[in-house]
Amino acid sequence: MKTALFIDGSYMYDAAKRLGWNIDHRKAIGIFAPPEDLYNAFYYAPVTDSNDERQQKFLDALVFMGYTVRSRETHGDPRFEAMIATDLLVTAPRWERAVLASGSGDLAHTLAALRAMGKEIHLLGIPELTDLELRNQCDRYIDLREMQAQLERTGGGRRVYPSLSEEVQRSEEASPARRLLENLEDELK
Repeated sequence: MKTALFIDGSYMYDAAKRLGWNIDHRKAIGIFAPPEDLYNAFYYAPVTDSNDERQQKFLDALVFMGYTVRSRETHGDPRFEAMIATDLLVTAPRWERAVLASGSGDLAHTLAALRAMGKEIHLLGIPELTDLELRNQCDRYIDLREMQAQLERTGGGRRVYPSLSEEVQRSEEASPARRLLENLEDELK
């Protein structure tokens, strides 16, 4: 069954913080579809500074892992729902199953349309970060907590997530998009 992956990088970063472990993006591709069944793997990544070499290296690494990277410069809360919805609908004739990592209820109508077209939708996430209507529109919900053994990044050190009070203080120093990219760059080291 041809499968496509659609991963909202900001959502995965927030989920990893809640879970306390990092997701290995290289493993994610192989777990959800064997290479011969993978149509494409899309990764939506915010860019906070287009001249930052570290951000560009991270995006390049995602490409080498096999992702089609969709990025844009953002300042503040990165929102990729329109881009994800467009890719889901435009590429739908080329796959039978989509694995979506997002929690945004803004995608619920897109998933309803895809299901009406006979597409199978698997939603990957954690309940507390996933809109209930989005869950209602998928064929299968995959809780990331149950996937730790298969998806956790090992080696290269482990990021320690700050307490909530430290996070609030830090949020004034860096945007969510900047923190996401810094965390993902740390994963590649």
